[in-house]
Amino acid sequence: MAPPRLITGFVGLTIASCGGQPAALTPISARCTADRVGTVHVEGAGRELVSGLAVLEGTLLDIERTERITLAAEEALRYRGYARARVAVSTETVCFTDLHVIVDLGPKYRIERIEFQTDDAFPAPERLAALEDELGRVNTVGGVHIDYRLRRALKDLQERYRDAGWLDAHIGEPEATYDDGDGLVSLSIPVDAGERYRIGAITAHGGNSGVRQAILDEIGIEEGAWYDRPTIRRGLERARKLTKRKVMLREVDVDRGVIELEAVVAPKQATRSPKRRIEHEREHAQ
Repeated sequence: MAPPRLITGFVGLTIASCGGQPAALTPISARCTADRVGTVHVEGAGRELVSGLAVLEGTLLDIERTERITLAAEEALRYRGYARARVAVSTETVCFTDLHVIVDLGPKYRIERIEFQTDDAFPAPERLAALEDELGRVNTVGGVHIDYRLRRALKDLQERYRDAGWLDAHIGEPEATYDDGDGLVSLSIPVDAGERYRIGAITAHGGNSGVRQAILDEIGIEEGAWYDRPTIRRGLERARKLTKRKVMLREVDVDRGVIELEAVVAPKQATRSPKRRIEHEREHAQ
């Protein structure tokens, strides 16, 4: 078995003492080893587009880390608009282990239009705003399409529908259509909003009549109004602060586009003097 070869070179540094002349560069030697990355060769794109792989030169070879960085490099290219970008990495052992990075960018796309397949009354600008990410750079007209972020935004949009009274709303799978010639992508999103619910009545139980009326006044939703979960939550929080009571709201009946709500006031807890509170804690500690 032949002994390991030595690679001799110079580091690109100049070392100088205070007030003195630059010191002579000292040759360094490194034994050949397949456990360390040698040169990273990049084809199909500039090294700056796969910088996470390019900087592996000289590091210890870690295949799992290289695979993770490769996936991250593909994601970064899609963020730049290369929706079909692919990055492949192979290895070659010369003295060290060289990496050969092959990049297939494909066309660079921008979103031409986003269409929601629905005729419901949810505000169209709010639908589009719910998808937009990265200050207008992602999943908006003129921006780039990133699928996983779009799907995440659609889940949030579905909840907004339900908060606004479409309790059975369902948003289906988005479909992307690519125009390779012009570098454009169109998004089509099916929405099954279902029926929009109104408030049938809100009743309050527990506490005295003054507390119950205060709670209803703070919730402030009139019978026949569209169900609006955020408004109801804010009103309920105001009622709790005003009455200093625990109040829970529950849906008691949902039928034929009408939802009945019931506010339940918890019994008021008796306050204990500091002395009695200490005695109570001691009793429960035994």
